Amino acid sequence: MQENHPNIYYEIKGEGKPLLFLHGFLEDHAMWESIYTNFLVEGFQCILVDLPCHGNSRFEGDECSMGFMAEEVHQLLDFLKITEPIQVVGHSMGGYVGLELSQLRPTQLVLLHSNFWADSDSKKLDRDRVIKIVEQGKKKFIQEAIPNLFAPENRENCAAIINQLIEKASAIPYKEIQAATAGMRDRSAFKNTEKSSFAMIHGELDPIISTKMVKEELSQLANKPQFISLQNVGHMSIWEDHPSLIKALKTLLIP
Repeated sequence: MQENHPNIYYEIKGEGKPLLFLHGFLEDHAMWESIYTNFLVEGFQCILVDLPCHGNSRFEGDECSMGFMAEEVHQLLDFLKITEPIQVVGHSMGGYVGLELSQLRPTQLVLLHSNFWADSDSKKLDRDRVIKIVEQGKKKFIQEAIPNLFAPENRENCAAIINQLIEKASAIPYKEIQAATAGMRDRSAFKNTEKSSFAMIHGELDPIISTKMVKEELSQLANKPQFISLQNVGHMSIWEDHPSLIKALKTLLIP
């Protein structure tokens, strides 16, 4: 089933226990196609959205905050009359949105190549640079940023999907890229609590979120989340090692 919610685009696949997929920065709902098909046979109702500033969901404003995105998803789930606790898989930026969503409704979240801490001062400066760069050089930024999400040794094998991702991202208006970037820059940190419970899947070769940083941040949590590390994988395991990702998700998701 495909619908157009008044605010954000979404698609629903299958019937059963709701399972929400939230894509990352410069991505859209279509990234999950090879993933959700593995869960339809297990009785899940897979909900795929285009978050504001991405895909078919347009946005006008200076900052598309993670809280705003989560509120839009929350309203969509109300629109769909989903009241029970929902399982969520959030890739990168989608994980940030999932954390905010957990403050609005009972959520069991898998952070996929995502994290729960706020941007450091240096990372915020990087975000500010992106905001300035994309206005004049959006195409060049996208052509450089997307390949760098993959581990170097996986880029050749993933060349076709990298080109597809670049083409799709290039269709996003630069102001919306700026707004989403500002939203990531200004997001809050979260802890693993009863209200905001999450598990993590991390790529050992992730060039965006280092394994060292993950371990340091996890060491500071009183309640340690379930944690799965994928070998030989960067930030994009959905394409770098699809079988290992499916295995990890099936370990964490409850049918």
